[in-house]
Amino acid sequence: MEPHLHAALRRGGFVLLVGESTAGKTRAAFEAIRLLHPDEHFAAPSARESIEVLLDGWEAANACVVWLDDLERFLGPGGLTTSTLHRLLVSDRQVLVLATMRSHEYDRYRDRAETETSGAAQEVWRQGRAVLRQAQVVHVERRWTDTERERARAVTADPRLVRALAADKRFGVAELLAAGPELLEAWQHAWVPGHHPRGAALVAAAVDARRAGYHRPLPAQVLQQLHEGYLVRRGGAELRPESFQEAMNWALTPTVPAGANSLLLGDTENGCLAFDYLIDLPAQQAIPEPVWVAVMDLAPLHEAYTIACNAFLSGEFTLALPALRRAAEAGIGEAERMLWESNAPMRPAEEGLAVTRQRMQALRQEFGTDHEETLLAESMVASFTLYCGRYSEARRIYEQLVDKATLTLGPNDRLVLGVEFGLASSIFASGAHDEGLTLLEAAIRKSTDTLGPGDLTVLDRRRSMIQLLVEAGRNGDALQRLPDLEANCAHLSPTHPIAVSIRRLASHLQH
Repeated sequence: MEPHLHAALRRGGFVLLVGESTAGKTRAAFEAIRLLHPDEHFAAPSARESIEVLLDGWEAANACVVWLDDLERFLGPGGLTTSTLHRLLVSDRQVLVLATMRSHEYDRYRDRAETETSGAAQEVWRQGRAVLRQAQVVHVERRWTDTERERARAVTADPRLVRALAADKRFGVAELLAAGPELLEAWQHAWVPGHHPRGAALVAAAVDARRAGYHRPLPAQVLQQLHEGYLVRRGGAELRPESFQEAMNWALTPTVPAGANSLLLGDTENGCLAFDYLIDLPAQQAIPEPVWVAVMDLAPLHEAYTIACNAFLSGEFTLALPALRRAAEAGIGEAERMLWESNAPMRPAEEGLAVTRQRMQALRQEFGTDHEETLLAESMVASFTLYCGRYSEARRIYEQLVDKATLTLGPNDRLVLGVEFGLASSIFASGAHDEGLTLLEAAIRKSTDTLGPGDLTVLDRRRSMIQLLVEAGRNGDALQRLPDLEANCAHLSPTHPIAVSIRRLASHLQH
């Protein structure tokens, strides 16, 4: 790994280390920077909103390193986008952006994950993936090779490292140094009645807050409120829980050997953060509703929007709406579109159209007319034009966009498929029902052939076509297509927006 990392750092630009929790990503990055760039200026933004401050107000000299540990904390609107990354790297300074990311988070942006999203939520995912595609990715393996272990044994006398090197190869050396397996065992054992069940509940609440996307220390009073539900679900008073203060002291105490990590990092005054190792464990239960609500209320605007998207993708659609409305009020166009797609618009379409037009113009000036970010923004302008009832204008935008997007991205790209469906929708809505229906069915066939019949986007487009038929008074055509769609959507949560919309359509058609 080390030669690949050093080569990437010498090339400069954007370098990303990916690996499991406690694989040693942060330490490897730090040591490489100390070796190769010891005299350069160093900036470590503390949160997503610090990226914009860094761009606008930093007056450091040439040659500097921007450090983004746990990159997922910075991705998305208000943080690191392709636009802000571009501004960092093309500035007058010689900038190196160095980031780390857990494998679990990185996998969320792999191409196969695209089938788990639809609509505007999919565009949020695409923006994150677009940033990651700009990186030189260096993978850090959790387990060392035999050669690496032998080399370390030859040069170390540190007793902690000696013990880690001698341990079972099931675990990585860095993982053992961080006491990851030991911490996990302590957390699991703590649920035993009379041990530390309240402490275990505190840790569970803090872990779920991070799983939801809140990567800041949780205030002690919030942890105190949230943990009670976990305690009750595991047995409540029958567990003979300790006092709250005893539980906090236990969770904040480092494991043996001295100096290792604790289950919760921080303190009662400034808040507590769950240790990374615990977040990505397999077979964890769904995040409870109070946790989603609490972290969306606590988080700054753009971070709350990202958490709302996570809630949306987890099936907590209703819980996500308040945070989406706040984001839309602040001018985040994707949030506005998600509200429209969820049949919960928070303001007239004309106002949403004005916001998306401004964003599109800004991206055109920065990236040009053919950049993927610009094309995405232009597709949102077309969507809001359609929402406004300007069908002929929407049709013109879609017709021009189809050609540009196909040339830039290829005929089977998801954005192109969406634009083709939007064009067919605008033609149908304008009154050319026969022509529009033919194009709608052709667009859905192409989407199905490309993405698969179970893809959420495909299902949503089939639902949209039935909605258009109902609105046009063509109930017979709608009824003909509804049973097959209901069968294909049987696996969706009853609260999923697609499922809710289908039930409404079915109820309307039955009456």
